[in-house]
Amino acid sequence: MDGFRVVCLRVAGIASAAAIMFNPAVASADPPGPPADPHQPDMTKGYCPGGRFGFGKLGVCDGDKYPDGSYWHQWMTRYLTGPQFYYDCVGGDEPLPGPPPPGGCAGSIPRDQPPPPAPDQPPSAA
Repeated sequence: MDGFRVVCLRVAGIASAAAIMFNPAVASADPPGPPADPHQPDMTKGYCPGGRFGFGKLGVCDGDKYPDGSYWHQWMTRYLTGPQFYYDCVGGDEPLPGPPPPGGCAGSIPRDQPPPPAPDQPPSAA
């Protein structure tokens, strides 16, 4: 190698090392926000404190249960046009939760609604 090539390679190496060592940060993280509410799941962030499951085109993400047994139930299904997300207040157990009790999900369901009929009783005619 001639002297000129050696000098060029050294200068290129030093410039590369300097660029790596003295490069200003390109990305930065947002400061942490308030802690997430364990009752409200967020499937898009993988936050499912009450559990998650899925099969085929269905995905389910649950929040923690309130003292009355109600909980937020987020579910997603995939269509040809893309995913569709749903967010419901429900009661009961998986895989098919029932309606929540009156006042469920910390008062999100109005208390003035009649309770759902018992499973062994036909609905009353109003």
